[in-house]
Amino acid sequence: MDQLPDFRPDLDAAQSWVTDLISAVRPAQLDAPTPCAEYDVRGLLQHISALPAKIAAVATGGNPRELPSQVAIDEDGVGQRYGEEAGAALGAWADDTLLSTTVTAPWGPAPGAAALGGFVMETVTHGWDLAVATGQDPEADPALVAKARAIGEHALAEAPRGPGMPFGVPVEAPVGAGPTTQLAAFLGRSWDRA
Repeated sequence: MDQLPDFRPDLDAAQSWVTDLISAVRPAQLDAPTPCAEYDVRGLLQHISALPAKIAAVATGGNPRELPSQVAIDEDGVGQRYGEEAGAALGAWADDTLLSTTVTAPWGPAPGAAALGGFVMETVTHGWDLAVATGQDPEADPALVAKARAIGEHALAEAPRGPGMPFGVPVEAPVGAGPTTQLAAFLGRSWDRA
């Protein structure tokens, strides 16, 4: 049997990147639109802030689908709070055996490693959403993005995509787009800043 990948360092890197992005959001940007049509910046922050509880729940035998997709945030300290909660959630994955344990991922039963991979992809993608919506650099570390892209290509190879699905059909990335923007386009994201 092939050894399952350990995405814990990648999730740590993704969460650190997103913590910095969140911390740079200005109050005047909270009502701005994002590439996630259902969320403005405030709603996206509430959604991102719900992820640590889901990540921890998967590690501790809970069902992340029973948790809210958005949580209330303290707009003055949302970056610091997210960073603390994200770190605690990652700490719930300290036991190496969790990587090969069947857990309840957001999409159903899966090895812990696969569940973590899904959270890496989601965290990086929502980081891109937040960055472009708030005028920040939307490019994460290319090595991290390469892993998130590989996770996405594997996970979505047979998955239905489009309206009503978690991911849209791939769109064409802008000319000269970096790897994070290319990942977003692969996941069906587009963004017209005009």
